[in-house]
Amino acid sequence: MRFAIALVALVAAAVLIVAGVAQRTFLKPPTTVSVSASTPAGVDYVVVPGSVLRAHPGQQRLHLEGSGTAFAAYGRTADVTAWLAGERYAQVRVDGSGEPLAPRLRTAPAVAGLSGGDRPDPDGSDLWIDQRSAEGSLDWTVNLPSDVSLIVASPGGGVAPDVRITWPVPAATALSGILLVTGGALGAIGLLLYVWALVQVRRRRGPRRKSPPKAPRRPQPPKFRPQRPVATGPGRGRRSVGRTTVHRMAAALAVALLAGLAVTGAPRPAEAAERGDHAVVAEQQALRIVQHVAEVARSADADRSASTAAARFDGPALALRKAAYTIRKKDGKAALPAALPQAGARLQLILPESTDSWPRTLFVVVDDRTQKDKAPIALALVQDDPRAEYKAHYAMELQSGVTLPTLPSALLGAKRLDAENTVLRVPPAQLAADYGALLRGGADDADASLFEAKGDQLVQNVGEAAKKKIAK
Repeated sequence: MRFAIALVALVAAAVLIVAGVAQRTFLKPPTTVSVSASTPAGVDYVVVPGSVLRAHPGQQRLHLEGSGTAFAAYGRTADVTAWLAGERYAQVRVDGSGEPLAPRLRTAPAVAGLSGGDRPDPDGSDLWIDQRSAEGSLDWTVNLPSDVSLIVASPGGGVAPDVRITWPVPAATALSGILLVTGGALGAIGLLLYVWALVQVRRRRGPRRKSPPKAPRRPQPPKFRPQRPVATGPGRGRRSVGRTTVHRMAAALAVALLAGLAVTGAPRPAEAAERGDHAVVAEQQALRIVQHVAEVARSADADRSASTAAARFDGPALALRKAAYTIRKKDGKAALPAALPQAGARLQLILPESTDSWPRTLFVVVDDRTQKDKAPIALALVQDDPRAEYKAHYAMELQSGVTLPTLPSALLGAKRLDAENTVLRVPPAQLAADYGALLRGGADDADASLFEAKGDQLVQNVGEAAKKKIAK
């Protein structure tokens, strides 16, 4: 009977271990799920909507394969569609269960007077939050929300590369761990039972030698033998091994099962929080735009070239640089406009507009983290249409050490007020006239009380007091 129990335990242990190993090898479920789309002939752009990117949970692993340069960028879905104004593109699709469907050919509606047919280059657009490019193939892991879309193209012309998106699938192997732990415990119990059965057989049915018959002994009177007290503690010797071992192995088995449940449980992947903002520019996007403007300003200042500055400056900011370059040619000691920080640029304030139309505005205050004594610079930038670059219309050097006001998160954006809006204490269109009154009449003027004249360097240099000093 003992041999039968031991055999059953060993067979059950073998079955459980094989099942556990099988679940972690050839019976293991797939660890990824993917969607592939081949670009139709004659299509230069492929768009992967946010709904496709979120068809499965987890990070999205993008793989592009083509004959030329593979380019990918992501931005707000409305911005991607606006940039493609008038252009044909292939839209990647999936069904309700996440299975791929054939790409749909679409034509983006016209926006801000843009039309299709000129095959614009998406590389370097200010609308993209981030972008990547590589020769031949491109691999890029992103984690995008549902209101962001991917655009795929081949800069310089040519058919857009083929697209494959892969998502990781968490493989829960908790059951296989339980099977392996349980099988190991049953195998140990079966082995102990088998050894115990062998010991019992040896004690009861072991080999005995036959001795020659002896003469019968004379009967003797019985002797008195005192009885041993019955032991109440744990038994000793080989007969007590069975019950103690079974109890201890049962406890060890319970502990092992609990340990298997605790250690081999598969963690749940954390889902990324969906953004609900409508700002036209994200923080990293605004920093990249400012760095591009600073790079153009550096080149233009070095060459004294207004045409170079026109790539990223317009309006009063461009007029100021044109005048500064003209004066500098006559007077080598004349000062140029304040240089914008590049490598050490840090955005102290970001105020993007919240809109889906054009033109768009962006207001930032930038300083140089490597030069803390240098005054920050305020930039007012405007984008005329989806394919245009942001250009600085105003670049104003602020006073150092001034504490900027606390504003809501830049992710929310801001609405542009009408110049004649009367909700504010002073309509925006009247601010320039009121500040001019401060310069003409001094701090005693009625309209001048709206401004903090103390410490204003412009008032000190060109205000009423400065004019009187010059007149003397």
